[in-house]
Amino acid sequence: MTSVLSLQITDFIVDTLDILVVAYIIYRGLLLLEGTRGSSVIRGLLIVLFLLWATSWLPTLNWMLGQLVLPGVIALVVIFQPELRMALERLGRAGVLGVNLSRVESGTAQRVINEIVDAAEEMSSRRIGALMVIQRESGLMDITRTGKTLNARVSVDALVTIFYPNTPLHDGAVVIRDDIIVAAGCVLPHSEQPGLSVAMGMRHRAALGLAERTDAACVVVSEETGAISLAFEGNLQPDLERTELAERLNRLFEQPDERARFLFWRR
Repeated sequence: MTSVLSLQITDFIVDTLDILVVAYIIYRGLLLLEGTRGSSVIRGLLIVLFLLWATSWLPTLNWMLGQLVLPGVIALVVIFQPELRMALERLGRAGVLGVNLSRVESGTAQRVINEIVDAAEEMSSRRIGALMVIQRESGLMDITRTGKTLNARVSVDALVTIFYPNTPLHDGAVVIRDDIIVAAGCVLPHSEQPGLSVAMGMRHRAALGLAERTDAACVVVSEETGAISLAFEGNLQPDLERTELAERLNRLFEQPDERARFLFWRR
């Protein structure tokens, strides 16, 4: 009797742990898709599955819906390619044990953020278009190869000079790694999101395209309006004030001494 009870308790613990792990994975997956085109596709797939269950008494319609499931799964892989790539990159960056110990000195990160924010504010006031890519953990060598190598220290003067109208490198993006402007005049992939506003400029589409594929943060200054935007994790946050931009960048690059990251979870 005792052994049977012990076995039942063990099974209950294992089943509970199994459910919690699956629920956590689903929760993190939904957070990953939140605000992206993947969220609407997931809702569409759930509707199809619901109709498949609800039409079990209509053989022909149920068969037709059933034929959509396999192509739908294949389509999801294609449609979610940017999101899946980002998720796998995060998993890879976490390492085998889910811990990444690489850090940038907080003082250096703060200085770079201040320089970028100051430069964005100055270019905004002068209606100078700009696209600044701040590398985090995803490698951007394929992007830097499309531009001109600079290896210059990040500063307001350097950034404003690069993007000043009619200069050789003003049309492309600068890539910043740590406190160095690695390259300028870089070409970024454009966003593949459907339904983007026709009013969205090419710089914004390029920033969003890179943010869909990597974990880089992209600061955009509109040449037409002077508005400052931030693209990160497949989302574009438009019309940011100086304090808002600084707060968001500080949150992205904050490095508390005891912070650890496990898989997709950042504490």
